[in-house]
Amino acid sequence: MKRRGVWIAVAAVLVVLVAGGIFAFLQAKQFESLARAGRADASAGLKSLQAKDNATALASFTKAQDEFGRARDLLGPEWLHGFPWLGRQLAAADDLATIGREGSAAGAQAAELLNGAASVTGDDRLSQLLRLARPHLDSALASLVVVAQRSDGLTTDGLLPQLADAVTQLRSVIDPLQPVLDRSQSLLDLERYLFSRQHQFLVVAQNSSELRPTGGFMGTFGLLQFGPDGFVLDKFADVYTLPKDTLNEPLPAGGQVNYKHFYFRNTNWWMDFPTSATMMLKFWQNLRQPQVDGVVAVDIPLLEDLLTVYGPITVPQSSTPITAKNAMEVLNTVVQYELSGQSDRKGRKLAIVSLVDELFQRVGNLPADKVQPTLDALAKAANEKHVQIFLSDPTAQAAMVGTGWSGAIAPPQGTTDLVAVSNGVIKPSKANFGVSKSLAYTVDLKSDGSADTTLELGYRKSSQRQPGLPQQWLADYVRVHRLPGTRLASGGSTFESLDDATGLPTFGHYFRLDLGASTTVMLKASVPDAAPADAATADTRHYRLLLVKQADLSDTQATVTVRLPDGWKAANSAASFRTTGTTVPVSAAGDTVTVTTPLKQDLILDLTLAPA
Repeated sequence: MKRRGVWIAVAAVLVVLVAGGIFAFLQAKQFESLARAGRADASAGLKSLQAKDNATALASFTKAQDEFGRARDLLGPEWLHGFPWLGRQLAAADDLATIGREGSAAGAQAAELLNGAASVTGDDRLSQLLRLARPHLDSALASLVVVAQRSDGLTTDGLLPQLADAVTQLRSVIDPLQPVLDRSQSLLDLERYLFSRQHQFLVVAQNSSELRPTGGFMGTFGLLQFGPDGFVLDKFADVYTLPKDTLNEPLPAGGQVNYKHFYFRNTNWWMDFPTSATMMLKFWQNLRQPQVDGVVAVDIPLLEDLLTVYGPITVPQSSTPITAKNAMEVLNTVVQYELSGQSDRKGRKLAIVSLVDELFQRVGNLPADKVQPTLDALAKAANEKHVQIFLSDPTAQAAMVGTGWSGAIAPPQGTTDLVAVSNGVIKPSKANFGVSKSLAYTVDLKSDGSADTTLELGYRKSSQRQPGLPQQWLADYVRVHRLPGTRLASGGSTFESLDDATGLPTFGHYFRLDLGASTTVMLKASVPDAAPADAATADTRHYRLLLVKQADLSDTQATVTVRLPDGWKAANSAASFRTTGTTVPVSAAGDTVTVTTPLKQDLILDLTLAPA
């Protein structure tokens, strides 16, 4: 009897196991079927969105969201995840279903927003769209944060073939979106700060033809209202209408050599925008101006991009219509020549004020056919530092730095070398017009991980004269910011060491560039720990360079050459633009790695060295 009871018990267990296996198989097939359907509907939603069929896109994304959710519900109780092999499969399936559901949810929010935006009318269409967009942006960004969290570290290791294939397919979709996903938490935090209440920001417009470290001379300024009530430019005026500066702040090292006093209009003297913006706000408060929550800097390339969308514009101060192609030349001519005889200096910038007022009015009305071109222009400008933003709130500012739109130098984790070149016109003139710049940076890595570096900066000025400009030659003070520990090499350099407000090792040099002339300046420096040994694998070394872009009229043509030490090879090399993640081609030949590109954004070069 006892033996019979044992066999009955064994038979019962086998029946349960077989039944459980059949149920698990059926569940797996059902999960796969729902996941495939969800992927197909999400793809259909994306195609409909691209075709501007927002209603169909919303229906497809909503269906996909439901299918991925149902697939996730099939994964069984939480205690099953405790079994090592089974738990690995279930965790991967959970990640895949959750990523699909949240990605579809973000797509549905985008489709719903675009669907609603089509019905918005009126003269203040932009403000209405912002109010409409807020809940959709918040929900979509929150979903992208989940996608970023779940996709981080998702691999095919130890997975069944079907799951491994699904992960591989997902990675092919997600990898191009990684720069957005990496910034999703910062974007969400920033969105919640900006819409938490109505904010007021100081806007400074920089004339890039009179180049300064953050982009240009701050000749005009305004006050911008932004928040849940919308977007309004309250005031825009000539910087010379501000009260006289009384703040007795010392002149920055090596900078405004033709001034005896430090003025508000010269406070953008540091390429690191948070450093300059902090000084701007210090002066702004001393002038007893309205309280602001931060600073937004814009420059001529942004103006030109917006005029491409909204121009031409004719202002009362000039008979010539202002377009993207002639904006800088017309405005410089009007301000410097046609209005230079006015006894009231404060009237000289009225053409710029009139242009900006009209442009903001057109942007505020935002016709339906201008929405995408406007967003494209603003995104391009922010990514390329033609818009730079500083927020006084520390938490919000940290989020802004995370978006890549703060203008902060802020080397990312693991950076072992830094080159940030800042040019500044130090004798008032629009002489940066017609100047092209090049940068050649050579790194000679040593076997101990140190490096000898040579930076060659080339400048060439067109022979074309500009009407009415009082000074045609360029007086440039160039500064180069480096990582702590970097030292000037003995000999071969005309630069001098400076104490700089950024706190970084900084080297400066002044030169003059005449019409039709060219010149080259050179900086040689040593970097003690340019390629440190990797912590995990002592037989490899890692070199990571951050090459920082300055906002300018045209992009600097940059070439980086890294020479490897004897006995080492490049095991891996990659370069990309920092904000968008766009890949930049790298060439490797023998012991040399080279990158050549217009410096449209900050550039990151990653190089892994291994024994040859």
